[in-house]
Amino acid sequence: MIDDETLTLPQIAELLGVNPSTVRWWVSQKRLAAHMVGRRWLVRRQDLEQMLATAPRIGRPHHTQQTAPQDLTELDLVSQTEPLRHRR
Repeated sequence: MIDDETLTLPQIAELLGVNPSTVRWWVSQKRLAAHMVGRRWLVRRQDLEQMLATAPRIGRPHHTQQTAPQDLTELDLVSQTEPLRHRR
């Protein structure tokens, strides 16, 4: 049954783009329902989806990724910088 699909805490962290300790904190604060099976915490996908529905800003930000400049001349930093002088 698809509704009974379970995920581990590291899988959830990877899926949402957060640190695994953040997912463990959600479990410890009872924000995310989880069950210990052996030495692993397991979360039903349905419980994860419910938590995400109530807190939609959790996870990876939805913004456009900035591209890096092709070379340093695009930044025009090379011509404007002066050597650092140490004060004594």
